[in-house]
Amino acid sequence: MGSNSKGDQVLGIGILSRIISNYLNKQLKPLGLNNSNYFFIFFISDHPGASQDDLTKSMFLDHSTIARSVAKLVSLGLLEKRVDAGDKRTSRLFLTPQGEELQPLLHKLTVEAEEQAFGVLSEAEQQTVLPLLYKAAKLNEKGRIQNAK
Repeated sequence: MGSNSKGDQVLGIGILSRIISNYLNKQLKPLGLNNSNYFFIFFISDHPGASQDDLTKSMFLDHSTIARSVAKLVSLGLLEKRVDAGDKRTSRLFLTPQGEELQPLLHKLTVEAEEQAFGVLSEAEQQTVLPLLYKAAKLNEKGRIQNAK
């Protein structure tokens, strides 16, 4: 990763992604969660009553992965599915009290994972790069949701 080419930047993002994923998977395993499905708890907290299709559009995951993850979170007692009153084919997702109680711990683990990946940067560097990474992620998410309609 020395020539600073575009490939090096993508490799760097991949390495950071693995650092975060590995850290989260290790910390979340005792809870029955992983680095993919724990984000669903945050999403449902921010979007109570979202459908599995809403998760598919925003999480960059396929329908079968979403279905398995939702089933796992329901079996763990963290999410509940309610049939949509207007469309009986659609289920709406809500956090259970247990899911709500888990959020502070999950937030703490997220902060720790960020520190694992970006703690080697100065505070000023973090204040530059982290908002840009978030912006790129949100713009990609927004574009995916608009393209899916």
